[in-house]
Amino acid sequence: GTVWELSRYLLNYLVLEPGEALFLNANEPHAYLFGDCIECMAESDNVVRAGLTPKFKDVDVLCEMLTYDDGPPYMVPPLLIDGGAERYIAPVPEFLVDRAMVEAGGAVLLPASPFVSIVVVVEGRGKLEELVRQQPQLGGGANSVDGLVHAVRQGSVFMACAGTALQVRAEERLLIFRATAKHDLAEAEAAGGGGAPSLPTTTAASASASASASA
Repeated sequence: GTVWELSRYLLNYLVLEPGEALFLNANEPHAYLFGDCIECMAESDNVVRAGLTPKFKDVDVLCEMLTYDDGPPYMVPPLLIDGGAERYIAPVPEFLVDRAMVEAGGAVLLPASPFVSIVVVVEGRGKLEELVRQQPQLGGGANSVDGLVHAVRQGSVFMACAGTALQVRAEERLLIFRATAKHDLAEAEAAGGGGAPSLPTTTAASASASASASA
């Protein structure tokens, strides 16, 4: 046994349903007990263990860094964005997460981000097409051009360049997540694949969204 087992009486016990998201701020203890989720974490140079591990536990540092805040979990509701995907916006400047559940034969568009994105396919099979926005030409406006088409399936991971929209088409029910730096759609449209805004100063924080197979 371990004394950390007593923490179950001090922490919130929460079961995330598919599609729900939870935000965890820096210096908040947490533990995943079972199931699958997507976790997006801000840049951090430190992990302090509290228990349930044979690895080193620095008790003095742990006691000094904990927030000792009391209250209910911080839930992050999804926002429906243009193209049919859902967006989770955490209360920190570093990141956001998009979620797309696409039924067989359907399609969803993930709008372009002015930053590099990481795309993870959690369930299903289909096609992912890159739509790259060209820079405006003299006497004309900018437009999108077809790019590479990728066959995707459960376990596929991709990096999408800045300014690249992603058209997702499902051959069978497809669950896909994308993580990128926080921005708004107007900012992404203005960037158009050109120079991206400067990244904000980072703080350690994380968010997770349920990605259960029963979603």
